[in-house]
Amino acid sequence: MRIVEPVLATIAAASSAKLHEPDKCTVILVGAKASASGSPMTTHTADCSSCDFRLTKVPQLSHPRGSLRNVPLLRQAFPRYGGWSTTCHIMFNHIVVGSDRGAPAYYLSNLERGFYNWTETPIIGQIPQVATTYAYIDGLYPIINEHQLAIGESTCGANLWAKPATQGGKALFDITELARVAFERTKTAREAVQLMGDLAVQYGYYGAEWEGDAVYSEAGETLTVTDTKEGWVFHILPDDSGASAVWVAQRVPDTHIVAIGNQFI
Repeated sequence: MRIVEPVLATIAAASSAKLHEPDKCTVILVGAKASASGSPMTTHTADCSSCDFRLTKVPQLSHPRGSLRNVPLLRQAFPRYGGWSTTCHIMFNHIVVGSDRGAPAYYLSNLERGFYNWTETPIIGQIPQVATTYAYIDGLYPIINEHQLAIGESTCGANLWAKPATQGGKALFDITELARVAFERTKTAREAVQLMGDLAVQYGYYGAEWEGDAVYSEAGETLTVTDTKEGWVFHILPDDSGASAVWVAQRVPDTHIVAIGNQFI
């Protein structure tokens, strides 16, 4: 009984504990010399029971001179891009519906219309577009582009938080759109880190929540960024103005492995 009683007590305590919906992400980066293949790699879990986990390919696109790139409001529930419900305005974190990315999965015409009257995803701002954007595999978070640039993600708590433009704030970018622009425009981890940091400083960064109790725990982000040669860790949070960002990045040594679970390192 000396062994059984503690076990039973543990089971009873666990069964009576409050159940929490999984909503955390853990990220891993492996340096080139720490991997069996000799190449750096990264991956992450996205623990969310209500998010849109469809995979789709965003093709390489050409854009006319002087065109602008739309920046949508963050949403993670179905459909993360391409549609917006006019009868249900609850924000889950990500939504996107539209044709400007060239991916049929995001076309409004391909959405099931039996539940909601979907409309185009809200656009909260625009930035200058480049002549050619690279192809990439997109998911809840963008994954990898045609140049083998890959990104993993883990949300981190921060002491500062911001609201997006059109929602009472000034910030234009969340972490998913920063990563998507990086995939569209860069070939290396160094280039991606610099571009994401520069865009966040210029246009503002906001976290996955901007209302309620989770604004601080969802305010910051860590990205692990790899290409065929290097791996980098990228940290970011809003600044105290709500219209810019604070960020830092460090290269991971080739012989190292990094694991991050919702904490800045």
